[in-house]
Amino acid sequence: MVGLYSAKKTILRLSFFGVMSVFFMSSLFVSYFSVVKEANACCWACAQSDCDAAEDYIEFAHDRLLNRVETEFDNDLDEYEGWLIEVMFKTQFYPAMIMMTTQMSAIAVQYTQIIGSFLDAQIQMDTQRLFRKLQFQAHKDYRPSEEFCWYGTNVKSLAASDSKSKYNSLALSQVALTRQLGNINAAGAVSLGDDYLARWDQFVDTYCDPGDNNYQSTGTGLELACDHDGAGGSSDVGAQDRARANRDIDYPRLIDYPRTLDVDFADNTLNDDNGDEEDVIALSRNLYGHKILSRDLSQFTMKGENARKLYLALRSVAAKRGVAQASFNAIVGLKSSGTSGESSGNITYPSGATVPAQETQTSRFLAAIVSQLLPASSSGDVIDLIGQSPSYYSQLEILAKRIYQNPEFYANLYDTPANVSRKKVAMRAVDLMVDRAIYESQLRREMSISVLLASRLRASHRLANKGLSNGGTN
Repeated sequence: MVGLYSAKKTILRLSFFGVMSVFFMSSLFVSYFSVVKEANACCWACAQSDCDAAEDYIEFAHDRLLNRVETEFDNDLDEYEGWLIEVMFKTQFYPAMIMMTTQMSAIAVQYTQIIGSFLDAQIQMDTQRLFRKLQFQAHKDYRPSEEFCWYGTNVKSLAASDSKSKYNSLALSQVALTRQLGNINAAGAVSLGDDYLARWDQFVDTYCDPGDNNYQSTGTGLELACDHDGAGGSSDVGAQDRARANRDIDYPRLIDYPRTLDVDFADNTLNDDNGDEEDVIALSRNLYGHKILSRDLSQFTMKGENARKLYLALRSVAAKRGVAQASFNAIVGLKSSGTSGESSGNITYPSGATVPAQETQTSRFLAAIVSQLLPASSSGDVIDLIGQSPSYYSQLEILAKRIYQNPEFYANLYDTPANVSRKKVAMRAVDLMVDRAIYESQLRREMSISVLLASRLRASHRLANKGLSNGGTN
């Protein structure tokens, strides 16, 4: 402020002095030249000394006047400067400039506050818009579609059903091994004849069809063989349940066609609703190990070297039969009853079918998918197709195959990207389950082929060993 004041004072002084100097000097020069002209004009009549004295006087007067004018001009300029600075500037300009500076500073601060408010509002609006966008996006992404819930609902019992199928497979293997080795309480534990007799009685009472073996009239075919108490008896002839006739030899009807078998060896009870457990065991006895191992070995005869070799050979045969039967047991295990809780009340599906009460939850949800593939008139047979407690095989078939036979599945792919991604992951998971089942089947196939090749090469192997023991002569 001091520098500004000094600069302003200097500028004012110079400007005022310059203006007054120009004005005064112009007047002075005009007067001077006028006097000199008049003096020169009249000097022709005056003496030279008078002219010289006049000129000296004029110069003296001019110098004195000039000094006086300069002095007065400086005094007037000082007074003007004092008035301009002390009065005009300090009382008028300086307070006004102070107020203007204060007002400009206040306005600048207000402008800054307004700009900051705009920036805050912009950030706030952008943040609210982002939050609202994320909220809507989350609401859209985390709202699973009904079709995706098909996967989440129907895979709840897959793991338990898979474990149960493996247990049933192992249980069948244990039943077959017990029969081959003659463990106590087995039908053929004492002799081979006892096994045949037990199986024959079972055949007569459960599986015998009198119409077989060229039945034409009474007394022909298998009528006499199927008579429970002999000719003239009062009991029925043939299978007591006609639907189970020949199921001990009919693999397609018993194993291949049904999606679910009423087989559960974990509950320690016989599921005799349709006899699936008994029929499966009877079929396995006809397919694998029809003739059980010899029972002519005892604790006395086992002391001999030959008897020991014979028994080890018999155990080798039992092991090979176990490998051969493993595929059958695995298939039965895959189609054995699954696990799920029960529900009460009638269930009506979109197609109009009504399922009676006490159906399992798994069958309820799976039936909702299968019923959409069937005509409304046949929707009541859904439970007959998938089973009361759908097996692991039945559940996997629906999730990996049947669900894609519904045109609505492809129409419902027009969904949010998140739901489509979820369906893709679920489809991939089911695909991995199918690949795992195929892989296990391939392992069983390789094992069966390797055992078959080893059996075929057994004679050559023995011949080679005999030649080596004889020094290569044979």
